[in-house]
Parts: sequence; structure tokens; C-alpha cells
Amino acid sequence: MSDSDPGKDNDWIARRAYFHWEQEGRPHGRDGDHWHAALLDWQMLQAASDRTIDNAGQRVAEAQASAIEDSLACGARPARRQPPRLVKAVKAPKG
Repeated sequence: MSDSDPGKDNDWIARRAYFHWEQEGRPHGRDGDHWHAALLDWQMLQAASDRTIDNAGQRVAEAQASAIEDSLACGARPARRQPPRLVKAVKAPKG
């Protein structure tokens, strides 16, 4: 990814690079190394997040398929949504 990638959180990376700089005792002239380490941290977290989202989507799809199979195995038909019932407003009598 390039530094101008709109999906990249440069603020987070900058804060993480500052953290690395402080952890190393604030050495002079190593800003590029700290930025690179922070970028690798960000990329690792993004990859883990993407895997988590993909796995969650797969588990949801499997659960839905299993629920449909279970309902069909029991002889039940898949539930159909009923349209909402309208309730007529009743006015209070005058008087």
C-alpha cells in the first residue's frame, strides 16, 4: 500500500510510530524505521480484521443453511413474513 492509500489510517500509524520511538528511548534519525514498524503493525491488524469478518460471514451463512435444513427435516415450512396489520384509530366519544 502506498502512503496516499485512502483506506490506510495514517493517524493511527503515526501514533504507533511515536510509540515505537518512545519505546526505543527516543533515538535520533530512526523515524523511517519506526514508521515502517508501525505500518507493519497496522497491516497485521487489518489482515486479522479481514479474516475475522470473513469467518463471521461464513459462520452466519452456515448457521442460516443449517436452520433451513433443520426446519425442513422437521416437516416445517420456512417461515413467511406476514404483512403488518393495520389498526383503525378509534375516536373517543364526545361528551
